[in-house]
Amino acid sequence: MTQVLASVGAVYHVRRQRSAEILYTVRGELMSATPRFYLVKGEGQEALADLCANFIKTKYDIAVNGEPLASIVFPAVAFKKTLILTAAGQTYLADGGVFKGIFQCKDDAGEIVLEIAKELAIRDTFRMSRNETLPLEVGLLSVAAIHSRYYEMV
Repeated sequence: MTQVLASVGAVYHVRRQRSAEILYTVRGELMSATPRFYLVKGEGQEALADLCANFIKTKYDIAVNGEPLASIVFPAVAFKKTLILTAAGQTYLADGGVFKGIFQCKDDAGEIVLEIAKELAIRDTFRMSRNETLPLEVGLLSVAAIHSRYYEMV
């Protein structure tokens, strides 16, 4: 998932590694009092899911057709980049450290359910992998939430 430069509002393109085809787009809503993002297929217009945050970017809710799917909670004051993801009836804690920027959500057996890693690049780029426990929408919109909370310059 890569942030699009010189776009109006926050826009991210989702591609497979080493592919030019845009699979999904995450668009931020411009001129909103709170951060709000929409996931669309390709570069379409119809929202598959949405991500909405509170004003201070400590809680993000992911919904599909208005039905809650997951929530992400960030600390108000963060010395380390951490988050708590609640989805599919489970709660996961991820620690991105101070500088490393790799968030891993593990289940009770220690298996990685979701991993989001910030890559070193000119544009903000993230690699996301997940197992089938979490819906794809949760993984993709979690990347947007992490970027919005920890890496966005606004």
